[in-house]
This record gives sequence, C-alpha cells and structure tokens, in this order.
Amino acid sequence: MNSKQNRLEKIRRFIRENKVGTQDAIVEHLKEAGISATQATVSRDIKELGIIKTPLKGSAYVYELPRVQHSGKLAENNLQSFERMGSFLTLKLVPGTAYLVKRHLQEDFDAIIFSMISDDNSIFIVARSEEKAQFIEQRLMEW
Repeated sequence: MNSKQNRLEKIRRFIRENKVGTQDAIVEHLKEAGISATQATVSRDIKELGIIKTPLKGSAYVYELPRVQHSGKLAENNLQSFERMGSFLTLKLVPGTAYLVKRHLQEDFDAIIFSMISDDNSIFIVARSEEKAQFIEQRLMEW
C-alpha cells in the first residue's frame, strides 16, 4: 500500500471509530501513527473520501463517512430523487455526497455525459443525447 493509500485508510478508520470534529484532530492522529500530513493535505483527503460533517446535539459537528457500500457502488439512500427532461438530468442527493456521486457518474458514464455541474446536494447532468440521458436514467433506477 503506498503512503497516500495508507493515509486515506488511517483517516477512514479514525473517522469510523471516533467522533472527530476537526481536521486538526485528524492531522494529530496521523502524526501519532507516524504519518506526516498538513491540514491542507487532510482537507483534500476528506474531499476525495467524500467525508461529510454532520451535526450533533447542540452546535457540534462530526465527520462521517459517506453512505456507500463497501464495493464502492452508491447506496440507494445517497440518491434522494432524480428527474430527466430531454437530455438533461438533475439529481437530488444527501447533503455532502455530491462530490462522491459525481465521481462515480464520471467513471460509469464519462463517454455519454457532455457536462456536469454539482454543489453540495445536487448534480445537473447534460447528456450527449436524449437517448443517452434515458440510458443514464435507467441505470440510476438500479441504484
């Protein structure tokens, strides 16, 4: 396992097993494990892993892993709804999961997607044709 993969796995395990509220806590945990990482590196790792912040009681927030199956396929509870109009699709998602979902869409449909725009909880897709949009829509129904 290369150093980045090792770092990502340490972060994943730390988030899964602890209530972590700051990136500094992750940096410190990595340091204790003998892995040197800056806050900026951890920030990029959090984004790549699709980790989201969720509220606890009061005003505290903790990091959580995205709700995906271990196989890397999207769990159906990340996709809340979607709609197609011609060659356009819009997806409504669990807040904080759009980055991860977008990455999966790019992997699965890159050749038939013209463009995608996303924010925290939605993705707008322009397919290369209406038929290709229908194909994506049918695949989304299987998620």
